[in-house]
Amino acid sequence: MNLPPLKLGPLALETPVIAAPIAGFTDAVFRRMVRDLGGCGLIFTEMIGAGTWMQSPRERPERLDGIEDEPRPLGVQLWDREPEMLYAAAHALAALDVSVVDLNFGCPKRRIMGKHAAGAALLRDPQTVGRLVQAAVRGAGHVPVTAKIRLGPSLHALNAQDVARAAADNGAVAVTVHGRTADQNYDTPCYLDEIAEVVHAVPIPVIANGDVRDAASALHTLRATGAAGVMVARGALTRPWVFREITAALRGEPIPAAPTAAEQKALLLKHHAAMVARHGDPWGTIYMRKFACRYLQGAPGTRAFRDAITRAVDAADFAAIVARHFPAGEWVDTARHETGATLREEPACV
Repeated sequence: MNLPPLKLGPLALETPVIAAPIAGFTDAVFRRMVRDLGGCGLIFTEMIGAGTWMQSPRERPERLDGIEDEPRPLGVQLWDREPEMLYAAAHALAALDVSVVDLNFGCPKRRIMGKHAAGAALLRDPQTVGRLVQAAVRGAGHVPVTAKIRLGPSLHALNAQDVARAAADNGAVAVTVHGRTADQNYDTPCYLDEIAEVVHAVPIPVIANGDVRDAASALHTLRATGAAGVMVARGALTRPWVFREITAALRGEPIPAAPTAAEQKALLLKHHAAMVARHGDPWGTIYMRKFACRYLQGAPGTRAFRDAITRAVDAADFAAIVARHFPAGEWVDTARHETGATLREEPACV
């Protein structure tokens, strides 16, 4: 399947396969690991609250630490419902030379929708979405602005086409559509036909998001929707090498084999070492636990490994648990065909 290059305004991506911003997960260490594994055209930081930042602009969010020296392209996602806050935050991000400013109109979390009336709550008001996009575009200047949405507040109020038009009419260069409504959880299959309707409704690229976990599901999504690219969220937490698989499939190349048990073990230990180097020990180990329990999907003894690794107290304990539980042989990579829904902890805002 040959797709034309994905252009986000002046930015041309090497591959139309994008890593979603996931609160609590797409930190600097995870982003570096994804880049090293290859195949990802664009990756985002975790979502930033524009208002919280701009009320104390000298106290830059920790999620932006070190981004000046990080490879590009790099996107940053903002959320807010006040135009002046998005204008100021987008202007500040442009000064940091980020590659893309994305606006979140799809986060279904109660704190964002209820307390702040932002995220997916804004799907009810396409005109406000347009004003917010316009403000961010003015603030971002030369940096392209994109928007991330869901299909609508509910199945009885599907208005993604109107929201996408509002974003496009006010300067967004692309829109990412998550194929569920704001009130649906991740057990509900994505409505790919509704994403296809958005593709036909706007003159800008549409990126399909939801239930993309391997090359097969990515190709199916692209064929069913006609989208210009795909965004991978939860699937990348279990299989961060998924981007190289999808990119290979899009180029008509053989799909690389999943890492062996030994390679996954080395990747896990490298990931942990980078977290400890960044945060110290035991905090690096504590922060790593939520990542570690997503390794070994499909391997014998996965449950025992997860139960143990989520209780690791420091680096030495972490290493001992890995040595004790990681299989010495091979296993079938069944996670290629799973959604990861057996894990109780759901990533935020995807």
